[in-house]
Amino acid sequence: MMYGQSLLSNVYVHKTLPLVVTQEMVFFRCVQFKDEFYGKTVSELHRGNLRENKSNNRFSNLFPGLKTSYWSNSPDIARAEIKKHGASNDIITFFAYDDLTSTFPSLPNDEKIILINGEDYRISDIIEKSEEGITLTNNDKDVLEKIMKYNPDCLVFKSRIDESGLNYLFFEKGFNKLAIREVKLRLGTHPGKNTARIGCAYSSDYWPVVENYGKFFDPIARVKMNEKYLETDEYKMRKTICDKSHQKMHEGKR
Repeated sequence: MMYGQSLLSNVYVHKTLPLVVTQEMVFFRCVQFKDEFYGKTVSELHRGNLRENKSNNRFSNLFPGLKTSYWSNSPDIARAEIKKHGASNDIITFFAYDDLTSTFPSLPNDEKIILINGEDYRISDIIEKSEEGITLTNNDKDVLEKIMKYNPDCLVFKSRIDESGLNYLFFEKGFNKLAIREVKLRLGTHPGKNTARIGCAYSSDYWPVVENYGKFFDPIARVKMNEKYLETDEYKMRKTICDKSHQKMHEGKR
């Protein structure tokens, strides 16, 4: 299984455990668009990708009390995943990356993403059982307990929709290592098939534009800026960390 985006990605596999430490990875998540999403900044929309495992959540039987976020390694797989659950063609696609991949990180983290290869634990079988309402066996529960002892950022496993693709189940610790490259809105059920994009990082170096986390979608599929975001603690934190990254690079060139 190839974990990174290319054969040149930095991937470190534990010799005895199914643990993988990696970077230079990208992730995609699709969500059915709702009118209530209009006016919410990229920052707010992205925070909504981390879901509490309540009784009506598909992972509530697997990781009760923990927050999780479900992603894929391509937009096509991510779209197919939500279509499987009855989503319409009005879709928001999030394109995220490991913040440490950027030449100029903007998050307070210096640890690479720690993955567990869920294929070693039949995790996709266990997830499918949970989705179909099948009672988990004691062995299934033991597997989940063993996985959590590793304190992973994320589980990675093959997509049941397309086995050439991968799915990622992030826990809160790993989710907080993700930064947004782009958010795309496509209103496929509207006559004009309206689309709009908000970019938060550019180029192969993932050069962040942190103020764009304050942009939002407005009817119909237009982009506007919430200037109040520039007053938030989140923006100030991202800006400070990013500026320090720039300063280190300039000092290194002297």
